[in-house]
Amino acid sequence: MRQLWMSAIVAGALSFGAATAADSDLAWLQRSSIFHSGLRQAHTIALTFDDGPNKNTGPVLDVLKAHNVKATFFVVGEVAATHHNMLARISNEGSLIANHSATHPLLTGLYDNDPEKLIHQLRMVHDEIAPYMKPGDKFYFRAPYGYWRSAHAAILNADPVLRDYIGPIYWDIGGQISMRDGYIMSSTDWDCWRHKWSAQTCAKGYLREIRRSDGGVVLMHSLYAKSAELADTVIEAMQEEGYRFVRLDEVPEYRQYETPQTAPAVAQLSSPQMVLVRNEDVK
Repeated sequence: MRQLWMSAIVAGALSFGAATAADSDLAWLQRSSIFHSGLRQAHTIALTFDDGPNKNTGPVLDVLKAHNVKATFFVVGEVAATHHNMLARISNEGSLIANHSATHPLLTGLYDNDPEKLIHQLRMVHDEIAPYMKPGDKFYFRAPYGYWRSAHAAILNADPVLRDYIGPIYWDIGGQISMRDGYIMSSTDWDCWRHKWSAQTCAKGYLREIRRSDGGVVLMHSLYAKSAELADTVIEAMQEEGYRFVRLDEVPEYRQYETPQTAPAVAQLSSPQMVLVRNEDVK
């Protein structure tokens, strides 16, 4: 029975691929990551926390609750499976749970050659998070490491559950550390901790990047010991400057990617250029 189900999925993927080649992308999972959030210059921030939940996610939720901020948590399935209490708390306190794959692999072309493995990476997480999501919550997906191949979309959109996902969602802020004249101009938290920086130091890069863009989708993680302190520092400073905080399902730009009753065309999106800068002395 499982083989028949997989055959149907693969056949559907082939027909979907043919349709998108002839027409334009359908508003399901996209053939390229969604880079444009529409939040830049909007004085609005969408906090997203990846790779949890674990024991350090609780303090992050404490910070969000203290500041009355809602966020989006992209969870990893194998971690979520042992932290159902955290999934329940994320949902109960008003934040959104989203899909970040089962094991956080780099989704290379090997997954196109074995569609069942690719489908499992999303379906396993879906089965974990769906019971904790509220009626009307939208499903969002972010690819591990932000890496995505166009062939993935055809395979996943042939699945009757996964085709309802919006994504892959990229980020505007928090993707790299960059320096200029010894000052931190942007930060990414996991690399801050690798450099053994404090949360206050790491926050400088986040705050400067947010101010330059005047808003955006912010990438953080909820699994590190310093995650809560970093979130607290960034949120407090941005609230003082009047920034508004939203969940991803409150971002108008993403509504065009919701699975429609009839499938309208959506525009192709191109990848922004990113330049890595080596860090020097920190200021």
